[in-house]
Amino acid sequence: MMREKPAAASSGAEAFVETLNTLGVERIFFNPGFDQLPLMGTIAKFRVSERKAPRIVLCPHESIAVSAAHGCAMASGKPQVVAVWEDGGTLQGGGAIVNLKAGRVPVVFCVGANVKRNPRNWLGEAVDQRKIVRDYVKWDHEVSRDEDISSALREAFRVASAEPCGPVYLTLAEGVSMERPGENLVLAPAGTTVDFEPPSTADLQKAVEILAAATNPLIMTAYSGRHPQAVASLVELAETVGARVITTDLRMNFPSTHPLCPGIDSIIGETYDHYIGEADVLLLVDYDFPGPLGKRVVPRDGSRIVQIDMEPLKNGRRLWDRLPEVLITGDSAGILPVFNDMLSRTLGPEQKSRAGERALKMAEEHASIREGFRKKALDEAGNDPISLDWLCHCINEEIGDDAILVHMLPSNADALSRQISRTKPGTIFSWGDGAGSMGWPLGAALGAKLAAPDKMVVSLIGDGGFIYGCPVAAFWTASAYHAPFLSIVFNNNGYAICKQDMPRFAGEGVVKGDMEFEVGFDFKDPPDYASIAIACHGYGRKVEDPSEVRVALRTAIDAVRAGKPAVLDVRI
Repeated sequence: MMREKPAAASSGAEAFVETLNTLGVERIFFNPGFDQLPLMGTIAKFRVSERKAPRIVLCPHESIAVSAAHGCAMASGKPQVVAVWEDGGTLQGGGAIVNLKAGRVPVVFCVGANVKRNPRNWLGEAVDQRKIVRDYVKWDHEVSRDEDISSALREAFRVASAEPCGPVYLTLAEGVSMERPGENLVLAPAGTTVDFEPPSTADLQKAVEILAAATNPLIMTAYSGRHPQAVASLVELAETVGARVITTDLRMNFPSTHPLCPGIDSIIGETYDHYIGEADVLLLVDYDFPGPLGKRVVPRDGSRIVQIDMEPLKNGRRLWDRLPEVLITGDSAGILPVFNDMLSRTLGPEQKSRAGERALKMAEEHASIREGFRKKALDEAGNDPISLDWLCHCINEEIGDDAILVHMLPSNADALSRQISRTKPGTIFSWGDGAGSMGWPLGAALGAKLAAPDKMVVSLIGDGGFIYGCPVAAFWTASAYHAPFLSIVFNNNGYAICKQDMPRFAGEGVVKGDMEFEVGFDFKDPPDYASIAIACHGYGRKVEDPSEVRVALRTAIDAVRAGKPAVLDVRI
């Protein structure tokens, strides 16, 4: 059935803006082109006549527009809109679009269709602009001149927001924005959304009984914290059954300071992998392997696996090449409270006693591990160059529990997982499963700050990622739209993530000194990253002395609170 349009519209662009208003869209992350002039003109007319219209956030590079929409969607929990110029702007968005898929982030692209310049490719085939992104979006569609643009936009939002969330891509045929909107309803093809049936009571009861009988249960989660209410439910579950919880750094799924949490599993880390082989029962809640390489440690023979997930088979990639004994498909935020209720009624006094004993033992272990991490940082406080653990320890102490942390630190992720704690929902975000595009935290931090203007937003990024992240575009936009954030550059003067694995191919000791530059690892005479922020009306400081780390952090945080985006270039 066709929905009633929000208001009579004289043009497609007017219907577009009115529909965004109805959908509650507050801003459009934008990089202009001739195809966007009708939208720009319509918003200008709305503003002059004091009619409501989304705010345009001008991003001078398309990858910043996409990454900012990504960060804003994660921090706000609401789908965002990106508008860029035709196929060229889409290609400029590039790897940032891959990140949307990896992070399951709802973003709606609205892009003009290029139908003029290159109607055929080198093979003589008709050009298909939407093919550029088809492998990375849930749905792509071209709105033709006889279609109702309002219906198409509503359908795009529905598909993007349906679990598992993800980006969609709309192109607008020539003239759509200028002419009166058409009348037909646009329908998404089958497969773009899934209607999940409620889990069966029998499956839930079997899962509960497996967990209740466990002697060494392990819970693993990656992105259940996309729903803030799921964090408390998972804490209740772990405490009830006396289970250790390993969480990744994709979202704040479980408080890392909780006695049942040994730490945050990082993208290339193996610190907590031994727990996988020790567990007799594994409960996987919205879990992906952190990073593209998976896990070297596998569950032991005879262990039992229960899985709760929107995407239980992970597009055909089964975890450890094993099917779970119980597979519960659906939204964990709704399933966990039911699961908890059944579990509390199933556990007998003896089982509850054993769970309490396990929890007490794990708490003692947790305290010992955390104290070891703290001692490591303090022991390295005077190291030159600056120790990763000391830097992360100081960051953790200075930013506060309410700050939003946006990070991409593949080569330094273990130090982050050891030293930085997150205890509140929505206070840590990473870009996806480790297979996406670098540079994401700058744009994402900008978007998160727009979504949560009262929060301190901190971006952690390597020097290579900082360059990828189009810093001039990011910090100019942050200044122009009063969305200041702090970016801490972990500057190891090159691409350490690649250098770490090079001995497997070149042998030990071959790639060193000038050879690091010759093969593409080393940034000889690197840029002054702090000066980039200053050039964009922000604050910047280079930090090389470990004794200056705390003072530098406090000064930069004060600058952000005073309204300036800030960069700390920390030489590690």
